[in-house]
Amino acid sequence: MLLFYTLLIEEDNDKAKFEKIYALYKKKMWYTANSVLSDSYLAEDAVHNAFIGIAKNIKKIDAADSPKTLSYVITAAKNAALDILRKNKGLTEADIDELYDVSDKESSSFYQNLEAEDFVVKILAAMPETYRDVLYLLVVEQMSEKEIAELLGRKPGTIHQQVRRGRAILKEELMKGAKVNGNQ
Repeated sequence: MLLFYTLLIEEDNDKAKFEKIYALYKKKMWYTANSVLSDSYLAEDAVHNAFIGIAKNIKKIDAADSPKTLSYVITAAKNAALDILRKNKGLTEADIDELYDVSDKESSSFYQNLEAEDFVVKILAAMPETYRDVLYLLVVEQMSEKEIAELLGRKPGTIHQQVRRGRAILKEELMKGAKVNGNQ
């Protein structure tokens, strides 16, 4: 598969940089995509799509092993996974039951949980990228604010503020959704 991606790149030094990125981050990207999709095959598809995008934009990456590059590739994998998640919204309830093998007794709570997760994903997707990425690293990757600051090259105080503001946005949107649905 690596050969396929390198065919998209013209210069040898860019190919070497891409190969290093591929070796360093492929597993992390898969874990990221799988945490969004909960399906290993779809996660592989998301990583593939992310690597195509990375190959096309390889000139924008300075160093393969920098925290900025790690943040970029993780975000690319997460966004590719979210794209797949959005595209799969066309599934019918019968398809979902088949995929998850949910009994009739469980299906009501299953669909409520699925709707809640979809709502949170929509809120996160609409959130400004700065807050979305920081919340993603905090919640999904379970990184500390200090680790996020180091990874993104920002001050810990800045990350703390972005986490607070991102949580506030998320809370506000969840409250709006609860009021719309008649729950308070």
